[in-house]
Amino acid sequence: MIKKLLAVSVSAVMMLAMSVSAFAAGSVNASEQKILDELNAKNVPARYVSQAKNYVEKDGVDITEAQANEIIAHIDAAAKIVSDAGIKTAGELKNNKEVLDKVVAEASAAAKVLNLTLTFNYTTGDVTVTDASGKTVAVVNSKTTKTTGADSMSTVAVVSVLGLAVATLAAVTKKNAEA
Repeated sequence: MIKKLLAVSVSAVMMLAMSVSAFAAGSVNASEQKILDELNAKNVPARYVSQAKNYVEKDGVDITEAQANEIIAHIDAAAKIVSDAGIKTAGELKNNKEVLDKVVAEASAAAKVLNLTLTFNYTTGDVTVTDASGKTVAVVNSKTTKTTGADSMSTVAVVSVLGLAVATLAAVTKKNAEA
């Protein structure tokens, strides 16, 4: 009985170890948080802010105060362009190519501060950001969905551990009843 219980325990632990989602998010420094706060304050769509946050959380990304100030200046300039044009919605911005060009230029300049290249597809509205080596670091489009929270494998693992606990409890109770 002990061998069976040990085998079930080891199997459950192995299942738990294999099913836990792995993630390695870095931290956001004060300068990076300042940029994210500014994006939120300017009502930048959440999907764009989320991509920016994902990027700055990566290991090896460390934005200085000077870089943050330069990026925020570009964010402010883009917001002023939109405000001066009287644009209130993303749809209005998309339909005004002259203003959109200026906003894309400011966004590209902000990306360049970090040695990134931003491209905007005027047909689809997709934004792609690549690093100096050409590796894509962010893609945002109307179909972008970020999965958050626990996935089904984590649920399976928790249920397995609970099942193991119930089985162990039943075995101990049965053994005590026989004694």
